[in-house]
Amino acid sequence: MSVVRMTMAAVCVAMVTGCSASAAAPDLTLPLDAYSLGAKDRAQVTRARFMLMEECLRHVGIDFRFPAVQPVTDLRNLDLLGWLDPQQAAESGYLQAGRSSVEMTGVPSYSVGDEEFGVLEGKVRRYHGKTVPPGGCRAKADALLNRGAQGVSPADAGKRFDDDEVPRFVEAAADIAVKDPRIAAAEREWSDCMRSEGFAYQSTVEAGGDRRWAATVNDDSPGHTPKPRGTKAEIDTAVADARCRAETGYTDVRRDVFVEAENRVIGQNRARLDVIRSLNRARLANSAKVLDGTLTLSW
Repeated sequence: MSVVRMTMAAVCVAMVTGCSASAAAPDLTLPLDAYSLGAKDRAQVTRARFMLMEECLRHVGIDFRFPAVQPVTDLRNLDLLGWLDPQQAAESGYLQAGRSSVEMTGVPSYSVGDEEFGVLEGKVRRYHGKTVPPGGCRAKADALLNRGAQGVSPADAGKRFDDDEVPRFVEAAADIAVKDPRIAAAEREWSDCMRSEGFAYQSTVEAGGDRRWAATVNDDSPGHTPKPRGTKAEIDTAVADARCRAETGYTDVRRDVFVEAENRVIGQNRARLDVIRSLNRARLANSAKVLDGTLTLSW
């Protein structure tokens, strides 16, 4: 078995293109994904939302531009399911290209001044003699995008988007999943595999968080030099790690556990999740009309 592992590692390092992520990736979908918009649709809704908020701000005399929006792949399931791309491991170790601080919601970060904030959030009733919509420009934009959602109460249709609502359900399921004994058993089997390769780690988190390459709070402070990434030590460890995850079925075990946990959370919160799905459908349909100019704010 160890000879096979060494041979596969050599092939992956020498011929990275032969170990493509698309060929190796297991099923990384989870049940709660059905209640979130995909990357392309999420970006479309966000563009329309920003466009409406800009229009509202202009109505009261504020010229503000939100950042451009591009589809951002939601990668959180990689962490939940613990899959490590063998190609990525051979190229850069644990450094994951494409990870972004906005991946959970797809909403790019931006900053506003106090005046813009007051109008966006409805903290003021009037701005330079113009009436600010109740709840602010953000609430007005969101209410328009929510319009027509089926089976949704007027109160829900009039609410601002809660971009963290589905992630909170995901976190609730994760809290259930990590306590499942099958996860601990998978970690032990993975650890035994790594030990046979010459690496002493008790868990995948410990390997990825090795202080030789993992960033800490101190690394971001003045006077500290960032740790070198993609070193031979990191790549060797990550390659063995990815191989052991594959050989022990680590990700498959985690997926079984997380699917069960998410289905449990869905069963407990189906009514609310159905509202979220209906709102998402309305937002997607309305965002297309906003972007083509057939749906605009009224005053």
